Amino acid sequence: MFFRWLLILRKPSNRLWLAPAYSAIFAILFAFAAHLADTFLPPHILPEIHLEVVENLLNIISTSMLAVSTFSLSIIVSAVASASSGATPRATDLVVNDGASRRTIASFISALIYAIIAKTALGLELYALNGRFIIFISTIAILLYVIMRLIAWVYTLSQLGRMGNTLDKIYQSAEQSLLNYRQSPQLGASWQGKVGLQASQLLANDTGYLIHIDMNKLQSLAEKSNTYLHINVRTGELIMPNTVLAEIDNIADNENDFRQAFVLDKQRTFQQDPRWGLIVFSEVAQRALSPAVNDPGTAIIVMTKVMKLFIQSPEEKPEPEFNRLSINTLNCQEFISDCFAPIIRDGGAILEVHLNMQKVLAGIWQNAPEPELRECAQITAKDYLQRAKTTLPFEQDFRQLKQKHDSLFTQ
Repeated sequence: MFFRWLLILRKPSNRLWLAPAYSAIFAILFAFAAHLADTFLPPHILPEIHLEVVENLLNIISTSMLAVSTFSLSIIVSAVASASSGATPRATDLVVNDGASRRTIASFISALIYAIIAKTALGLELYALNGRFIIFISTIAILLYVIMRLIAWVYTLSQLGRMGNTLDKIYQSAEQSLLNYRQSPQLGASWQGKVGLQASQLLANDTGYLIHIDMNKLQSLAEKSNTYLHINVRTGELIMPNTVLAEIDNIADNENDFRQAFVLDKQRTFQQDPRWGLIVFSEVAQRALSPAVNDPGTAIIVMTKVMKLFIQSPEEKPEPEFNRLSINTLNCQEFISDCFAPIIRDGGAILEVHLNMQKVLAGIWQNAPEPELRECAQITAKDYLQRAKTTLPFEQDFRQLKQKHDSLFTQ
């Protein structure tokens, strides 16, 4: 249950309000902690600061931060709407999860709450001379920090919500997810055996997308039950009631505990799902190729970024650690078809899309670290060349495309 709550708190839609909440709590505690200076320090040891000076500074913070916070939140809402309409609605979580935006909003809101609490405490005469000096110094520090955040926020505003920025965020998430997969394609499972004929099936009892498999919990449960487990599903799959999640070698009495290790949600996420980033990239390209937008350049940029993802060499693979678990393998053909098939379908009448697709597939064929992925790229390039016979309206375009294909795949 704790792990499930941790996943919920890490969701981008929740992290946007969590950071201001933490900062607000810290601001409240710090405002009251200044009173300790009057308790533990000798009287009049710190310089005297007039009450009006501190109140004027707090007034500046409280009045300005309310307007700035409201304005910043409206900017984020506009950026999310821009990413949804210009790229794909599936990219909105990445915009919301922008670290600079979350830190800026948290800074503005916490400064506002600090100013309100400190001003109220001053009015109640909670602080003596020492406490008033501490509040003065901390207020100056907060003003300097807020100014720095405002300068950084101006740069963020110049990028937030733009197509290039959204593509970069999708790339970063997809890159990390694919890197995690390449380091551990089996998620650490190392059992090479097969479940027996009398194995019991672990059935799902809910509907949703599988977003996480808690391999540590499954390994622990398998050790306690002295059994072995073969996982039949991968993250990203749509799970329905009675879907076979896994097969347990020996009949276990605690099947519900095993079932709790499979976390479902209403939509897919990037963390354990390497295909999801490729699908989101494909949706951006499809929107760009739609008649209403007619922007093949964005589709070409997407193809280039996907090629860069595929040809990156993985880092050292960690040692398998789950010797009682096995899992279904992913088909590399699905990686390529998830992203490129919709692009070549929607851009089938555009020669430039076909030419760049052949270049991209040739780059994957020559440089991808996995032999299976290289072979899939070569087969897919031939298939797309055959498809172009029926989609390219001008015969001369097809001849040009075939020449490019032959030159790229005969090296």
